[in-house]
Amino acid sequence: MGKILRLDEVNADEATAAAVAALQAGELVIIPTDTVYGLAGDVTREAALRIFALKGRNYDKPLPVLVSGLAQLQQVARDVPPAVVVLAERYWPGPLTLILQKADRLPAEITAEHETVGVRVPDHVLALALLERHGRPIVATSANPSGAPAATSMDEVACDLIEAVAVALDAGPCPVQQASTVLDLTVSPPAILRPGPITQSELSDTLRTEVETAYNEHDAADRSQ
Repeated sequence: MGKILRLDEVNADEATAAAVAALQAGELVIIPTDTVYGLAGDVTREAALRIFALKGRNYDKPLPVLVSGLAQLQQVARDVPPAVVVLAERYWPGPLTLILQKADRLPAEITAEHETVGVRVPDHVLALALLERHGRPIVATSANPSGAPAATSMDEVACDLIEAVAVALDAGPCPVQQASTVLDLTVSPPAILRPGPITQSELSDTLRTEVETAYNEHDAADRSQ
């Protein structure tokens, strides 16, 4: 039975602790981020497979990973290019997902057998507190059935997903309410795989190099799930 914890200044610490305990017990949770609400679990094969099953998500679509910062990034990515530090200084925490080479120890089910992984640092005090207390990255994708619009408030999260998780943290509407920009740093020049709040021109200016686009409207919508 899912449990919704509505957060306020009094119970935020207790609610975060409940979600961390659930993650560490191998359960799934629903959490708010700056962009959308996420269906989340620890970075394990078992959690990934449960997320795929609950969402009806195709197993060939990688799951994004959330980290608290560059230190946790080292747990899921390897051969991190200098551009990550430049981008992190400006856009993390924030709505920018970076595609990087995956760490060997990251379960293949999370990356759908690909050699890359999408990673970001969410700009949400609760999500960051959860990541810090958990001490590990988490997999998190939009808390909605595949093909349905992303949920930007708990009211928009499907009831069957809430029932299926151990804890659902309700912190009100997500501030950005738009899926993150996805930038692939494993190609040259870097390429945007999904448009979002951070624009192509902003990224080009920050990196001092031309950033390309590598998506069509169908691809962009598909990656938002």
